[in-house]
Amino acid sequence: MTTKEERKVLIVCTHNAVRSQIAEAVVNRHVEGWTAVSAGSDPRSPHPLALSMLEKEGYDVGGMRSKRVGEVLDDSIDLLLFVCGEADSCVHISAAVPRRRMPLPDPVAEGGDDDARAEGLRELHRRLLSELPALLR
Repeated sequence: MTTKEERKVLIVCTHNAVRSQIAEAVVNRHVEGWTAVSAGSDPRSPHPLALSMLEKEGYDVGGMRSKRVGEVLDDSIDLLLFVCGEADSCVHISAAVPRRRMPLPDPVAEGGDDDARAEGLRELHRRLLSELPALLR
């Protein structure tokens, strides 16, 4: 486990391509006292629209990549945060780590054209900026 001043959250979503990537970026930039890493049970590449939105918001997306939970789950994790409804049922994590659930819609999977998906991603980003600090207090 990390120190009281510095805690680490593992943000889990099935594909680690949209929601968990955005949540990781938000925590690492905006939530004091926490470091985030994200992963999935069936990781895909980060979605280009998610990366584009983050870049437009000033995030450095150069090193972002999708990871399997097993790659990043270790004793330094203080909290597991599941951000999609499926991840907690298909990712079997036996670690005795506190868990929270924050089911979020996936704007990319919801369909529509790229403009509609981009707006959905911006809305997801605004929601995470608003809700993550309180959730991690």
